[in-house]
Amino acid sequence: MSLRVATIGRNGQVARALASCAADAPDLTLIQASSAEADLRDSDSLARFIDAAAPHIVINAGAYNNLDRAETDRDVAFAINAEGPRALARICAAREIGFVHMSTDCVFDGTKDGAYSEIDAPNPLSVYGHSKHAGEIAVLEHNPAALTVRVCWVFSEFGENFVSRMISLARTRQDLRVVDDQSGPPTYAPDIATGLLAIARRKHAAPADLCGLLHFAAPGRIDRASMAQAIMDESRRQGGPFTHISPVSSVAFGAPARRPANACMSSDIATRQLRLAWTPWDAALEQSVRGILARG
Repeated sequence: MSLRVATIGRNGQVARALASCAADAPDLTLIQASSAEADLRDSDSLARFIDAAAPHIVINAGAYNNLDRAETDRDVAFAINAEGPRALARICAAREIGFVHMSTDCVFDGTKDGAYSEIDAPNPLSVYGHSKHAGEIAVLEHNPAALTVRVCWVFSEFGENFVSRMISLARTRQDLRVVDDQSGPPTYAPDIATGLLAIARRKHAAPADLCGLLHFAAPGRIDRASMAQAIMDESRRQGGPFTHISPVSSVAFGAPARRPANACMSSDIATRQLRLAWTPWDAALEQSVRGILARG
C-alpha cells in the first residue's frame, strides 16, 4: 500500500521540492493543497482537505513568511503561523494522523556564537518570529506526537527565495545593497524535502518516533552579502543578469523586521537519525540558478 502524504501548501519552494522528490518515489502518493483548498485561517477547510486526502502523514509547508510585512500585519501572521498549526495539530491528533510542522531559525535572537541546537531557548526578534514560535508551542500543546522541523535560509530553483530575488533585482539595478552582518547556512530545499519524506516514512512505521523538535540546516555558513556575490558570479557564469553588490550593515539597510545575526542551527541529531546528506553549496547554487534562469 502506498504511503499517502498530504501537504498544506503547494506553491512554496519546499512544497514544490516535495513534489519533485515524490515524483521519483513509487511507494508514495503526495496530495497537495493550495491556500484556496486548505486555508490555515479556516480550520473547517483544513479538516475537509485532510478527510478527503485520507493521508497517513500531514506536512504543514504553508506559512505567512513576509518578515517585514508581518510587522504591520500581526493578526494575519498569527492567524496563519500560530492558529493554523494549532488547528492542524488538533485535527491530526483526533484522527491519529502523523503530523510534521515546519518552523524557522527566526525563533532565535541570533546572539549565540555557535549553531543553535534543539535545546536552546527561543527568543524571537520580530512579529514573524513570535508567530512561528507561537505555532511551535501550539503544536506541542495539542499534539505531543507531532514533529516540528526548523529550517533556515532555504533556497532552490523552486518558488521565490533569496537567489531568485537577487537575480530578479540584478535585471534592473546597477547596484544592490545587501547586509553583511547576518550569517547563516544556505539550505537546499530538495535536501529538506528528502528529509521530510524520510520522516514521513519513519513516522508511518512508528508513530511515536521522531517527536518534538528537529533542525534541518546545511553545515556551511556565509553572510548575506557574500551569498549575494556568489549568486551574481554564478548567474554571470551561466549567461544571466548580474550586478554590483554593496555590503552594508543591518542598521544602515533599515529593514522593518529584525533578523537574527546568526541563523546557524545544528542538524547533528537529524543527520544522525535520518542519515541526511547535504548537497554542497556550489552544486546546489549552480542548479538553483540554472532553474531560475530557465523560467525567465
